[in-house]
Amino acid sequence: MSFLTRDFDQAREILAPAYGDHAPRLLGGPERFVFRASTVETDLFGLDDDFYGSVVENDYRPLQNTLTIGLLREGRVALDDGDQQRIAAAGDLVWFRPDRAHRIWSEDIAPGFARLDLAALERVAHEIAGEAAGPLRFLPGPAVSERRTRYWDTTRRWIAETLLPDDALMAEPLMRAEAFRTLARATLLAVPNTALDALADPAGPGPGGAEPATVRRAVEFIEANARTDIDITQIAEAARIGVRGLQAAFRRHRDQTPMDYVRRVRMQGAHGDLQAADPTAGDTVAAIAARWGLIHAGRFSVEYRELYGCSPRDTLRR
Repeated sequence: MSFLTRDFDQAREILAPAYGDHAPRLLGGPERFVFRASTVETDLFGLDDDFYGSVVENDYRPLQNTLTIGLLREGRVALDDGDQQRIAAAGDLVWFRPDRAHRIWSEDIAPGFARLDLAALERVAHEIAGEAAGPLRFLPGPAVSERRTRYWDTTRRWIAETLLPDDALMAEPLMRAEAFRTLARATLLAVPNTALDALADPAGPGPGGAEPATVRRAVEFIEANARTDIDITQIAEAARIGVRGLQAAFRRHRDQTPMDYVRRVRMQGAHGDLQAADPTAGDTVAAIAARWGLIHAGRFSVEYRELYGCSPRDTLRR
């Protein structure tokens, strides 16, 4: 969807369903005001490229079930969430903590936003940091680093420009889920949050004991469900152990994480489909990779060659 308006009140009505309650006050001249947006929605996230012109002061209450985060491409913004005050300019990452009310001042801003389902984001946090992450909360502080800010922006651009325009790829539920998971990981690495703290805490709980049967149950569940959107919590439930214990068991017995094994099984599935495919009937490497949620074509090709000694395209042609 795309929007363009110079009506200040209409812009507020357009923004409220996607971003939450806000009470903007136009401080600059009305002739300067313009709002334009291009937005795309999936079931787990939305991506927006906006321009919000003039000088505006805003009392903002974010949606409680969504994290809104974006890179500021133009303009300036000052944010106050009661715990901290931040000033951002072009090239800075801005985000709105869902549990806080914000006072915002902005001037001619052009952000590239992502809106992420908070419950799904918390599941990815547990995949990364295990149970030690606890309930996911976002903390005061600046972005973790310029390098991680650039990585977040590169990830968002790649999804927006490469994946989302391809209707055939995005028709695959597993592809949409993996696109979300990729953006969620970049987000959790870029901004202060409890999952990142848990990863950095050397005093966190150590590995719990686990019998090999626990790993076997997890392996059986993964192999039976690799074509669906499974996460670490579901795998742990199937294995009848906590997330952190499952991660420790996989490291101890298989020298990998459960999600590493998920990816390996999906690679094996894609390999089998490529062997059985018929390129003359329209089968393609991209479509088969998408079917298994292997969304990064370059990474898929490199890993495939490491595993099978040839490229995916070579297997398809045989």
